[in-house]
Amino acid sequence: MKRFLVILSILMLFSVLPLSAQGQRKVRSLDRSGNAHYNDSLYHDAEMDYRRALAINPSDSVARFNLATTLIQQQDQAKLAEADSLLTNLITEAEQTGNRQLSARSLYQKGEIAMMAQQYQQAAEAFKESLKRNPTDDDARFNYLLAKRQMENQQNQDQQNQNNQDQQQQDQQEQQQDQKEQQQQQDQQQQNQDQQQQNQQEQQQEQQQMSEDQRQSILEQNEREEKETQNKVMRRQQELDKDKMREREIQIQNGTLKDW
Repeated sequence: MKRFLVILSILMLFSVLPLSAQGQRKVRSLDRSGNAHYNDSLYHDAEMDYRRALAINPSDSVARFNLATTLIQQQDQAKLAEADSLLTNLITEAEQTGNRQLSARSLYQKGEIAMMAQQYQQAAEAFKESLKRNPTDDDARFNYLLAKRQMENQQNQDQQNQNNQDQQQQDQQEQQQDQKEQQQQQDQQQQNQDQQQQNQQEQQQEQQQMSEDQRQSILEQNEREEKETQNKVMRRQQELDKDKMREREIQIQNGTLKDW
């Protein structure tokens, strides 16, 4: 990561509001103190110095840029957001005043913030714009190429993740279809079993009905046969009685039997 601060020699280019000589000296003193703390990696102390300077002169571009750079080094989400806001305002002002150096540096730092957030497309765009304003910045050129490569890798990874997600979704759909077909098969098997059981019950009922009909038929047949037997016996008895009557009449006629 390229680390730099705005040097004091360009201070007057960025000053906007009038400030007393004493106030100006105090701002510059705090700025030098902040730079010293920054170079010693005492970023919190440097931040406090730059904030004190801005409390005296809120429009001081040097202090604002250096504060943004110091906030970036602390890599805190809230401080990164504040740094991004400071840099955005600085870029707008630098573009309006034609200060290409400040614009290039501010764009570079915005690219650093985007890289930290893995927003590689935004980072590449920021480094590219920084190079337009300062084509000799090799660090910006290197980071631009790095951001582009990271962006391509990210896009490839996103595409791979999407492909994997699509494949997983397709596998889930196929699995759900298989489960649906298995459920349909089970339902069909259950229907077949239910139908088979119903057929067996109907068959048993038919057999029972047939047995009952057969029993009834046998009883009726026995009754008919018994009646027929009784009728035969009665007819035989009647025939015997008739024979006896004829024999008696014959005997009477022949005088062998008297009719008392």
